[in-house]
Amino acid sequence: MSEVKKELLELIKRNGTLSVDEAVEKTGLAKTTLREHFLHIEKDGAIQRGYVRSGPGRPSLQYKLTGHGHDQFPSYESKMMGELLTFLKKTGQEVLMEEFFEQFWEKRFQKAKHLMDEAGQGKEDSIDVLMDMLREEGFMPEYKGINEDGMVCLKECNCPFREVVKVTTLPCRLEAEFFQKLFNTNVERTTYIAEGDHACTYVIGA
Repeated sequence: MSEVKKELLELIKRNGTLSVDEAVEKTGLAKTTLREHFLHIEKDGAIQRGYVRSGPGRPSLQYKLTGHGHDQFPSYESKMMGELLTFLKKTGQEVLMEEFFEQFWEKRFQKAKHLMDEAGQGKEDSIDVLMDMLREEGFMPEYKGINEDGMVCLKECNCPFREVVKVTTLPCRLEAEFFQKLFNTNVERTTYIAEGDHACTYVIGA
């Protein structure tokens, strides 16, 4: 991430919201340059726009952080989660741990299915809303379209569960099953972050 993008995210974090005019005042950069940066950060899923009325006249455009945006800042949550899972394993409560993850992924599946059903009948539309959801969750997803055989190659370039996977690979298994249930077809994972690859790649319809 560029230094300008980092600065903009920090300004939004400190102030709650940020307008283009406020960004000009605080950074000294031109409006056109800042609008382009805001557009890229919004596309990455780290900020969202809204309109705030602070008096007579038209509401002003303000940007605020999304959940993914807040995740760009230091957090001890993932480390704590890893410690919690280690504690559960050491105290013989692995069944409880498995039940938690299965329930968590079932909720994700229901949310994704609802979003994809609402998107319409087109496969591309369904994948677009799924990508938005994965982006919001911090997976940094990529896909290059549907090939002539109807297969989809989807990458997750970031693992939001790195500390968890150090303790249990349950999330890895459940993520593959998540895609398999969503598309009702075979799924093959061809690259794997936990084994040193830069991304987890899923070939859907393999």
